[in-house]
Amino acid sequence: MEIRKFRSAYDLELIPASHEGITLGDLVWDPIFGAPEFSRKGMPNTIYTAFLDANLINQNEWELFGEENHNTTLIKAHLASRTVDVNVEFVNELQHPKIGKITGEFRFEKLSKFTFGDIQVREMDDLMRIKIDKFLEQMKATRWSEYDGRIRRVFLITELYYGTIRMVIEKQFSTELDTILKETKLEILSRSDGSHAVEYEFSHDNVPFAMRIERVRTFNG
Repeated sequence: MEIRKFRSAYDLELIPASHEGITLGDLVWDPIFGAPEFSRKGMPNTIYTAFLDANLINQNEWELFGEENHNTTLIKAHLASRTVDVNVEFVNELQHPKIGKITGEFRFEKLSKFTFGDIQVREMDDLMRIKIDKFLEQMKATRWSEYDGRIRRVFLITELYYGTIRMVIEKQFSTELDTILKETKLEILSRSDGSHAVEYEFSHDNVPFAMRIERVRTFNG
């Protein structure tokens, strides 16, 4: 499975259901097999919602926590590889809004290569980690049922990775793709013609493709 291969290669989690709403502090149910789940019955959608439900923070503080994580600055990611390769057979399962505009018209069997380049990351800072850790300790001590029954078994997103979308296709299919891009009005960052293939590059549009998650049970600020 591509998700497990990706995890093994990069020590990160691929986000098949990638969308603009994912942010630092979100909670994820990570099954042993298959894609991570971002919603599950009885599970809060973010760690801050769990704290709000447990009356450890108020509505205003909940909103401030969310804004702080949403506005975390993008920085260059320190990965061993400058690009992240994705198996082209798996691409149509990536629910990235920009990729989705192409998927319906252009068959991905025609792709020769698909990568994410110029990798950037949003990281949860140390102060936020310490705040979360303190609230978790309070929940363990005074709100055990909320902690044990709702969030202890889930994971917390602490890093989100973004990359420009790069697609390489054989030259014979480039005219077809160019037509689709024109019809969907997708902006291309660059288009490079080779002797046998064409490479297209698109902006990530603030949509993450991968994440680092940490188990709430063993989280340490």
